Amino acid sequence: MKNKKKAVVHGLAMALLAIAGVLCFVYFGMLVTYVGPQSFFFVFPVIGIACFLLALIWHGHYKGKFSLPRKLIVVFWSLVSVSVALFGVLLGMIVHGQSVGPQENADYLIVLGAGLRGDRPSLVLRNRIEAAAKYLAENPGSKVVVSGGQGPDELISEAEAMRRALAGMGIEEERILMEDQSTSTHENLTFSKAYIPDGASVVIVTSRFHVYRACHLARESGYTSVSGLGAKNVRWLNPTNYLRECMAVFKDVVLK
Repeated sequence: MKNKKKAVVHGLAMALLAIAGVLCFVYFGMLVTYVGPQSFFFVFPVIGIACFLLALIWHGHYKGKFSLPRKLIVVFWSLVSVSVALFGVLLGMIVHGQSVGPQENADYLIVLGAGLRGDRPSLVLRNRIEAAAKYLAENPGSKVVVSGGQGPDELISEAEAMRRALAGMGIEEERILMEDQSTSTHENLTFSKAYIPDGASVVIVTSRFHVYRACHLARESGYTSVSGLGAKNVRWLNPTNYLRECMAVFKDVVLK
């Protein structure tokens, strides 16, 4: 009975590791095909390979081809437990940050750029623009700084693309200010300060997964009254976005 139970656990572990490995490679293929190659995406085939290697090691140990030291097994599972716990804490911080919501009647919005396809906003950026347009329609006293420079494969700056989109949604041109030199979140926030008076209330418009860190960076950049407005995420990108964001929060918030 005991051997049968071990066999079931072994088979289940092998199946889960194999499925996880295959899913990592499939997801990597989707990312490269529909988003384009990015260095961070390669973390998924690395995880996939690790799953396959772990399955082989587990199988060899189970079949008695070699014996893993008990201390090594304890250390491995301890590291896994600590990593999972840390990931859970970081994810909790991110989820809490995106759930707070923006203050009403803010003096300014800052819409963070998120890439173009030629001169058209990416799906992620379109979601941010739509969230900003809705807020501006509901809060007519607010102005908006659209923030984002021009990438090497973009025909115009992200700020210009956002300005055009907001104007097309009925937002008055005089309410739209352009910051078109930034290339990162830190630069978005730093360069946008030139358009915003000291002490003004500010809402950062970005994707939900990014709200917590964006507001943290804004406070570090000297914004005194800041909150976040989370645009809806692109669901199939959630695995890479939240994994990358957890790593970024660990670097920018925990380690500082």
